[in-house]
Amino acid sequence: MIVKVISVSKVYEGHGNKPHIINAVENVSIDINEGSYTLIFGPTGSGKTTLLSLIAGIIYPTDGEIVFHNIHLSSSNDSKISLFRERYIGYIPQNTLFIKELTVLENILSPNSFLKRRMRKLKSYAFELLERLKLSEKAQARPFELSGGEVKKAMVIRALVKKPMFILADEPCSELDKESTKEVINLFNEEHERGSAVIIASHNPIQFKKRVDLYTMVRGQIIEYKKGGKN
Repeated sequence: MIVKVISVSKVYEGHGNKPHIINAVENVSIDINEGSYTLIFGPTGSGKTTLLSLIAGIIYPTDGEIVFHNIHLSSSNDSKISLFRERYIGYIPQNTLFIKELTVLENILSPNSFLKRRMRKLKSYAFELLERLKLSEKAQARPFELSGGEVKKAMVIRALVKKPMFILADEPCSELDKESTKEVINLFNEEHERGSAVIIASHNPIQFKKRVDLYTMVRGQIIEYKKGGKN
């Protein structure tokens, strides 16, 4: 299975005294193959978040095409895209997307409610990941009771618990200390070894201890690509 990003651009209209056009992503082409490991590296505001949102099918491109296996984003309905995302993509957004009324465990499991037959295994794996990231004692806490780093780790667990085919992580190590960053990257590495494709966007260098495809992004454009090198 493959995700193809073909000459994709995303344009927004800026607001203010002088309306203007913002080219968040400009003519980007990327192939995300099953089992690949990719780092999209660039400064804040370079378009990394927009690109990951496009790949995840959360927003639509202004120009170009995104193909999930045999699903064309521009010609498919929202329900079909959402179903693909639920089944195959584990998405870690840069900002918190937790429901404040639910416990940490409920927030982790709620996006996977469609997998009812697997819920017992999902819950068991969720507890395993909570233990790995030293969050087991916070399973029944509410999101507001967690620190920023703890929320980030819980969001990582939510994305990984269904063992998705594609992991899209937007600044997954922000707000994490050195040891927590190492633990999260180890989890990504393990999922990659199981066959998941891992795509990480970051403005900080990350040490993976394995080969990754490196895309450098600046002002909405991919300006450099290095295949399978160590970052």
